[in-house]
Amino acid sequence: MKISELRIYVLASAKKHYLMIAIETDNGLTGLGEGTLDHRWPSVAAGIEEGFAALVGQDPTSVQKHWSTLQDKVYWGDGASSRAALAAIDQALWDLTGKSYGLPAHKLLGGAVREEVPVYLNQWWAGYTSTEDLIDKAETAVANGARALKWYPFGTPENFAYRVREHAVSSAVEQVHRVREAVGASTDLMVDIWRRLDWASAAAFCSGVADCGLVFVEEPTEYQSPEACARLSASTGQRIALGERLHSRKQFAAVIESQAVGLVQPSVIRVGGLTEAVKIGHAAETYAIGVAPHNPHGPIAIASSVTLAAVLPNFVVLESYENHNPPARTEFVREGPAIAGDRYVLSDAPGLGIEIDEPKLAEIATKFTRTHG
Repeated sequence: MKISELRIYVLASAKKHYLMIAIETDNGLTGLGEGTLDHRWPSVAAGIEEGFAALVGQDPTSVQKHWSTLQDKVYWGDGASSRAALAAIDQALWDLTGKSYGLPAHKLLGGAVREEVPVYLNQWWAGYTSTEDLIDKAETAVANGARALKWYPFGTPENFAYRVREHAVSSAVEQVHRVREAVGASTDLMVDIWRRLDWASAAAFCSGVADCGLVFVEEPTEYQSPEACARLSASTGQRIALGERLHSRKQFAAVIESQAVGLVQPSVIRVGGLTEAVKIGHAAETYAIGVAPHNPHGPIAIASSVTLAAVLPNFVVLESYENHNPPARTEFVREGPAIAGDRYVLSDAPGLGIEIDEPKLAEIATKFTRTHG
């Protein structure tokens, strides 16, 4: 069995460009991968084609060998686009390897430690105009089965406001208290600050919500400063989470070894695929740090993230949007992870546990590229 063909699909949906690939072998097996990196899809697609050229004609099941070769000889570093390209190929190789042996990828990665993967919802808050509106949306999400919710009490990432004014901190603290009161103690809550606070403002916020029982406060200040995060954790008693903008074990090392956070958030796409994400998870386990994977992705990366969550003993919770986000998912996904209540059920299908209708995807894709070996 040898790698023979690459197909790249780009699907534009609202603010994202979902980039998905299929790698086919000479015996007809197809492996699926995803490299969604929003507006950076042209550079990711170019990187995927470059990586494919280095692998064509080889056995796809030598996943670690191929990952190391691509990282060292093709991509050279830890850039976001290069890692996303590597991730797409890595996922497709794991999918192919599982299918070739008739086993789910989680079996090949050491076996699952859980059959169900709990999730927290993001985007449930979309379009809210006031705290009262936010509370209504939270209550609706809980009524529909959600048991964990995350939102942005300083506004969505589009509203850039570094070093916010003092009253914004008190308003955000009040909002968190009101949402907690509305949904009750049995609903897990977490907030994302999106790196928008200096240390003093972040400390004021974390102290102000310390009695709200948040699962974590995500990226309250600059993510490249593990020292600041460690001081926040120590001074406020609030669990801090970060990692969505880190791209490798080396970049996670400083955060993990200093025990600056309670949770790390590797993205399967941004760290270069399952091969690297699993290693980051095991490194965090060494220091009793949990893993809550970053996962605002499309269906193939979701399947990969569910696989990652299943094999890590220190997994805590997986980020996800609702099943219909993006709406086009239902048009081309035949079988794949879907939230049932507040969790995904692990698939035992060979590979990553997802099956798509490729002709349909090609039909609705905004860009389609075919590369032969």
